[in-house]
Amino acid sequence: MRRNMRAVVIDAPRSVALRNLADEAPGPGEVSIRVLATGICGTDVEIFDGTMPYFTMGMARYPVVPGHEWVGEVIACGEGVARFQCGDRVVGECSVGCMRCTVCLAGNYHRCPNRTETGILNRPGAFAETIRFPALFLHKISRDVPIEAAALIEPSAVAFNGVRIAAVSPRDDVAILGDGPIGLLLLQMARAFGARRVVVVGGTPHRLALAERLGAHAVIDIADGRVVERLVEAAGGERPAVVIEATGNPAAVNTAVEAVAPGGRLVLQGLFAGRKADGVDLDRIVTADIMLRGALGSPGVWDDVIGLVESGRVDPAALVSERLKLADFEKGIGLVKARSGVKLVVEPA
Repeated sequence: MRRNMRAVVIDAPRSVALRNLADEAPGPGEVSIRVLATGICGTDVEIFDGTMPYFTMGMARYPVVPGHEWVGEVIACGEGVARFQCGDRVVGECSVGCMRCTVCLAGNYHRCPNRTETGILNRPGAFAETIRFPALFLHKISRDVPIEAAALIEPSAVAFNGVRIAAVSPRDDVAILGDGPIGLLLLQMARAFGARRVVVVGGTPHRLALAERLGAHAVIDIADGRVVERLVEAAGGERPAVVIEATGNPAAVNTAVEAVAPGGRLVLQGLFAGRKADGVDLDRIVTADIMLRGALGSPGVWDDVIGLVESGRVDPAALVSERLKLADFEKGIGLVKARSGVKLVVEPA
């Protein structure tokens, strides 16, 4: 018998509804999962607003069930699935590659030209009571991890990937531009990688206060107007060796280029919704021998991230400021836009 399940559906920009959709049995290689909790991400806000680049570029289309930060419990396994069984607690990756093309076989499935992305690109997401998911991109997580923390493995993996690409080490001072969820997770990951000092730059007092509680060596309010000078002071007179941009504000790229030390590493993780960075000092990138990299997604790092969270070295749940129900999804979008909290988690039940 075909059953129904409730799901959030974004039909078009700023048009969202809670609907009953078919809850179909898992196919070969798939797992059916009861969703326990899903985090609201800035990307969900962009999808709701119609500014997310995949949608403006025509790669992705409405309607869409959003939600790519989630944890759930296995309720059924399709043919050929041997690694999971009913009752396992699992988290799923955002990028799902074809695993046949040369890009995937090189380990870069997050750039697969045929990929889907959970809740974003041609794959239903987890703002729903259940989700069907390919077993190859699922990972078990201990039941000892609080549900709110497990739901945020995906953004934690994104932060881990940024710190990994920046090659953060105990010799490095790190500046993180952005006090949103990714910025605060970058702070925790940089500390887990052993960074000498980590400074967080932002514009929201309660988030900067949380950064201090999470172990930031210093925090800088952009309202001060002297961000680079303050970063140099915090690092004992030197520019930071690593700067990670996590705001999605093009103006922050200019600050990042000015702030990073000669020979340093600059990683961009924010998505800019089509906006361009004007006035970037390209000469400084060259003459100061600065490495500039983008960091997309979280390929191949999930087991490491789950280990950090299970051990307690990283605590994503520290960011959770409010819990909502599926029917409150649009309210949650508004709260994220207002920056009234830090991280919102939706629980279907």
